Amino acid sequence: MSVLGTTVFKVPKLGETGFKIDQVNEQKRKQAQQQLQKEVDATGAEKAYMDNAMGLTGIYKQIADNSYDVFREAAVEYERTGSASAETRMKQAASELTYSVTAGRSILDVAGKEYVSNKANGFKDVALSPQEASELYTGFTNRTGEVIVKNGRVMVKDGDVFVPATQSTYLQSSVNMNNSLVLPRTVKQGTYVNFTTFLDETKGAIRAGSSVGNASSRVNTLYEEKYKDKQFQSDVLTAYAISEDDGLGMVEDPTKISAEKLAEIADLASNEEIVAQAKEWYRERVLRSVPPLWSAGSSGNGDGSGSTKTIEFGSGVTLETTPLLKGDDGDWSINVNEITTENFETYGALESNMQAKGITDAKKFTYDIVGIGVKDGKVYADKEATETAGFWSVASGKQFARKAEPMTFTEFGRLPRATREILKSRFGEDTSKWLSGIKPSEKAVTSQEEKEEIDW
Repeated sequence: MSVLGTTVFKVPKLGETGFKIDQVNEQKRKQAQQQLQKEVDATGAEKAYMDNAMGLTGIYKQIADNSYDVFREAAVEYERTGSASAETRMKQAASELTYSVTAGRSILDVAGKEYVSNKANGFKDVALSPQEASELYTGFTNRTGEVIVKNGRVMVKDGDVFVPATQSTYLQSSVNMNNSLVLPRTVKQGTYVNFTTFLDETKGAIRAGSSVGNASSRVNTLYEEKYKDKQFQSDVLTAYAISEDDGLGMVEDPTKISAEKLAEIADLASNEEIVAQAKEWYRERVLRSVPPLWSAGSSGNGDGSGSTKTIEFGSGVTLETTPLLKGDDGDWSINVNEITTENFETYGALESNMQAKGITDAKKFTYDIVGIGVKDGKVYADKEATETAGFWSVASGKQFARKAEPMTFTEFGRLPRATREILKSRFGEDTSKWLSGIKPSEKAVTSQEEKEEIDW
């Protein structure tokens, strides 16, 4: 019988061994999950969402929130399985989430800067009122759409069909109506939209007229000839379309016409009735301006020589008041919507050497007195600006290129002596009876020079 060896073999307990194996496996699993989490984090998608989500509104927030949900679901699946297919889905979702939030934020930022920039300059180049521009901006940033998740992708209704959000017009890189705040810009109006431009070109024909009727006939002939020009026809139609003075009043502010509105007006050219109305409307405004211009340009004695110092008064003369409007560019132009007329019982144009020249008003603008009118027992000074900014009317607080107002004693005193004598001869030596304004006794004379200037 052999003797057994004395070496003792220690058999490990099965439970202890299994526990250690589990520990190793759990450590490996955690390391694997940490690695997968690092890969998820490395996409930067979640950080991009967290950094930009608070600045998103409207449809861009809808797209971003849905894209984040899709990404997190794909990331969890990848962390759970680590499969190649799950990794592909996770990376695609990460890419689309990153693009959606950064593109959406960029689009909204650009829109905000566009709005703030135009607001800062009073929307001077925008064919909208400040309220309309504000409403357009608010509508753009807060609009929503139909957003769904289909087959693991975020889809948005673009037009009549659903497309992947990242491929929609809302997130395209090229400018379109869905991804850009479009504030319609004003366009420069045609040369003759303001009818006084055409009238200025006819002054030579007006002065050459032997009578008001003859001058009007000359201007009408020029108008018919000018109307053969297509661009002039377009300007006439535009003037009629935008004017609220018996025109169509198609714009709220005639100084701000958008390209879209101008195109809409141009479409009216196909309407023969409107075109005919525009032509006659423009002609009327031109021709009714002829009498005062002819009177102002004709000679004092009616023979064209202008050598005799006298004033030829005519009856039933209508003068046009031309208020001015300061544009956003700082230039002054005639406000066609506020042009009015003054009807005088009698009116006399003053020859150049009988006019009051270079009178300075309270705003330091200058004007000339070019005619004398009578209405309701008062004598009016027909004033014409000598500067592009016009002259300032104390009564209305506005500026005008031409306007007849009750003559003041100061204005009477600025007229040449011969003119004053003729007026006193016609209306009476007691000027206080027919002049409005400060009476002579109430005027504080401060210098000998001023006394001589007034020289009643």
